[in-house]
Amino acid sequence: MSTSLVAQNYNFEYYNVEEGLSQSQVTSILQDDRGHLWVGTHGGGVCKFDGVNFFNYSEKNGLSGNIVTDLCADKAGNIWITSSWGGVSKYNGRKFLNYTTKDGLLDNKNNKVVFSDSKNNIWIGGKAGVVVNKNGIFTSLTLENKKIIGNNIQEIIEDSKGNIWIGTATGITVINDNKTIHLSKKNGLTSPNTKAILEDIDGNYLIGTDKGILKILAGSLYHKTIEFDNTLFHGIDTIITDLLLDKENNIWISTNGDGVYLLNDMGKIAHINKRNGLITNKINTIYSDHSGNIWMGTNGAGLIKYSHKAFTNFSKEKGLNSPLIFNITEDLNNNIWAGTSDEGVYKYDGNSATQYTTKDGLGSNTIRATLTEPNGTLWFATSNGLSRYKNGAFKTFTIKDGLTSNNLSNLLLDQEGNLWIGTYDRGIIKYNHKKFTSFTKKEGLSHLVIHSLFEDSKGNIWIGAQNGVNKYANGKITSFANSKEFCQSHIRCIAEDRHGNIWFGTDRCAVKYDGLEFKKITPNDKVYSGIIYLMYSDSKGYLWIGTNNGINRITFDSYGEISRVKNYKSKQGFKGVECNSRAIFEDRKNNLWIGTVKGLIKFDPTEDKTNVFEPNIQINNLQLSFEDVDWRNYSEKLTKWNNLPEDLVLDYNQNHLTFEFSAINLTFPEDVEYRFRLIPLDKKWYSPTNKNTVTYSNLPPGDYTFKVKARNEDGVWNQEPAFYHFTITRPWFKSWWFILIMISIVFYGIYKISSFREIQQRKVSKELEEKVKERTTLIKMQRDEKEILLKEIHHRVKNNMQVIISLISIQSGYTQDKVALALFEEAKNRIRSMALIHEKMYQTGDLTLIDIQDYIIVLTNDLIDTYSINCDIFLDIKIHKTKFTIDTLIPLGLLLNEIISNALKYAFKGSPTGKMTIHLSLDEKENIYTLLIGDNGIGMPFGTLEKEDGSLGMELVKIFVTQLDGEIKRLEDKGTFYEIKFPPRG
Repeated sequence: MSTSLVAQNYNFEYYNVEEGLSQSQVTSILQDDRGHLWVGTHGGGVCKFDGVNFFNYSEKNGLSGNIVTDLCADKAGNIWITSSWGGVSKYNGRKFLNYTTKDGLLDNKNNKVVFSDSKNNIWIGGKAGVVVNKNGIFTSLTLENKKIIGNNIQEIIEDSKGNIWIGTATGITVINDNKTIHLSKKNGLTSPNTKAILEDIDGNYLIGTDKGILKILAGSLYHKTIEFDNTLFHGIDTIITDLLLDKENNIWISTNGDGVYLLNDMGKIAHINKRNGLITNKINTIYSDHSGNIWMGTNGAGLIKYSHKAFTNFSKEKGLNSPLIFNITEDLNNNIWAGTSDEGVYKYDGNSATQYTTKDGLGSNTIRATLTEPNGTLWFATSNGLSRYKNGAFKTFTIKDGLTSNNLSNLLLDQEGNLWIGTYDRGIIKYNHKKFTSFTKKEGLSHLVIHSLFEDSKGNIWIGAQNGVNKYANGKITSFANSKEFCQSHIRCIAEDRHGNIWFGTDRCAVKYDGLEFKKITPNDKVYSGIIYLMYSDSKGYLWIGTNNGINRITFDSYGEISRVKNYKSKQGFKGVECNSRAIFEDRKNNLWIGTVKGLIKFDPTEDKTNVFEPNIQINNLQLSFEDVDWRNYSEKLTKWNNLPEDLVLDYNQNHLTFEFSAINLTFPEDVEYRFRLIPLDKKWYSPTNKNTVTYSNLPPGDYTFKVKARNEDGVWNQEPAFYHFTITRPWFKSWWFILIMISIVFYGIYKISSFREIQQRKVSKELEEKVKERTTLIKMQRDEKEILLKEIHHRVKNNMQVIISLISIQSGYTQDKVALALFEEAKNRIRSMALIHEKMYQTGDLTLIDIQDYIIVLTNDLIDTYSINCDIFLDIKIHKTKFTIDTLIPLGLLLNEIISNALKYAFKGSPTGKMTIHLSLDEKENIYTLLIGDNGIGMPFGTLEKEDGSLGMELVKIFVTQLDGEIKRLEDKGTFYEIKFPPRG
């Protein structure tokens, strides 16, 4: 028998009473179709495990017995449980239904096995024999004359052909539709005490007994002589408790004192026991869940999970378990060499480790770096020179041999075969296998303390010094020690990714150089901690970053940007957690060897499989206002297993809901993340979170659907989210009938109020109308009286002015002086112009305004008649239709009287005809009146208007223009023309 190395430690996780398991003796394991793991115990009933928490069910919950012997699930998802007393239980998600001899069982005690076949028949076996539950009815096989060899049933399975195999303490019975086959010592069973039965992928049958394993070759079951092949299992002669064929077609064999045996598809058997990781050698049962995790039920040590196959820890092998391994290499014979900081170097040949120290020729037991040349020569940088291992012997080079320093820090073999040696005090040394060449500050190094050396794909040598980065290219050293992007100058490690970017690790961050600039990559808990100990780009193109908090595998997209980071810690099998500086190496089989504070760890990338199984998401509970509710009071129908009400309808004030949900991921339950939304409230999914509860408060009335989905540690989301539908009703005061009634009441109220107000308004309007009529009559009377009075006043003023004119006429009869007579005539004309204004006042309907056009025409004609000159006068009168108040009209009329009178007296002497022009216009934009007045007569001398001591007529004209707030100027036209501008008044 070929067995595995004792040195290899498997990665197991343990669950016992401290983690919530009800009892430490696990008898059976089952995973249901919802993803929960069911664990039967020897005294603690059965536990349901979701990857994080255990939920215990015992006799207090209705279970038939606390000593559980076996578990199975039927096609409806019910869990069947056998126990040592009380009969058999079936759990349907709400309650336990128990079956006893009254229901057809052969015995209420010692039922050991329960099995559901492809036809959904339930087989139950125990000391009393076998019964089958078909369509809800139990039937004993013995009643059908299918006698079983022995009644002490210990195993029931169904093979690929539909045959039922029943293992007992005295042999095996195989049942098919045609016949029954009995196997015992007579047929070649060396040990008929059958504990477990398994069909492998080739159709062979493995029989686990109390003395090892028997193998029945495929097809020989129906021969006269059954063929056995037990050569592979020689040496396994202990009590077999269970057999398992996992998803990778490996065969697992559990025993009652010798641990577990693992047979792979290459025919190699690995023995797993306490010496390489198991906490106990007594394994009762073994099971593979849907994701491929292996679960073991122990006899006193609880539940064991094995899932992290990629990492192998060597904590049991001396030397390989050293926390001081800082450098690793591989020789041409595939031996792994691990250099330590105080114990020299260990060579591991796959079976054991051999130590080499100063006694064997090493320069020092403190190994700083190691590498292998293509010819097989090994080099070791130590604290006391450079050691070479060749042809089975060591040789050490020191200062005496040309080294500038014995205190070495690092090694690099470049593409030309030169050996580059870093030191802690003298810079770097280049060795071409003939001589040593030193590079110090004189050659451009920024510092003499060297921590790391790396050659990129272009042949450039990168040097991590105490104060920053240097590059050696084309025989010249360039320093980048002053770059601000380096969060710390201590460069621990250097690597190049598959896109040609150079990465630098420091104690605070990582820095990426793309050939143009350095860019700091900010530390992140999901990416890496700030303290970077190692960097390496493997043959697959992944960049590995080892820190004080695990190791990370970085995947890049096609643009060279980080697309995904996968973190490996203790939970993932990387038990060392904290990496050692630069302690990483990839062997010829692409395995990574990593030095950690817990020794050497091997990573096999072929075993690091992506978890393609999506988490099994479900909504577990619904709370109202943070309190659990008995939903049977809300609905007669409850959903199976989580007991939530179907078609839930809540009142409007029951709008504070908390959803509790979970996703079953038994591989890495702590890495499950959720997204959820409440339709139609949430327009999009919430960002991923590890919280498995969400609360919605003050939800408005409406129909809602809550949806939630989950993803596993490898980013696989549920294709179909879990959902729950519910309705929040509108309050009665928001119902359509109530709103309709209220609208009707409001409209009726409005109508009644409107009618009342209309009646009141009519009454008030009538009273007001009567008062208005009275007031209107009174005002009209007062207005008429005022009009009569004003007309009387204007009439009297006009009459008085006529009296004055008559008096002046009488007075002028007593003188013969022509000058005096002329003065009397001018006075009469001026008084007549004012009298004409008052005459127009009481003649028009408007006692405040007089039409200027009528006034000017009448005034002009009256003046022409007065002067009776021997000349035909043509009047050119264009007046803007407007009305003026008496305050404007009196000075304007006197002004016209003076200018027209003056023209009639002097302008047309000796001329048979003449023309008088009077134009009055309004510039609405400037809001000003323009009066153009003049004649085409002989014309007055220019300058008369401007004289201060001019004639009385001109002085009066100036005075009247001033009263109009206007301006006057003489125009240079033929005759005498004046332009007078004045603003509107009143």
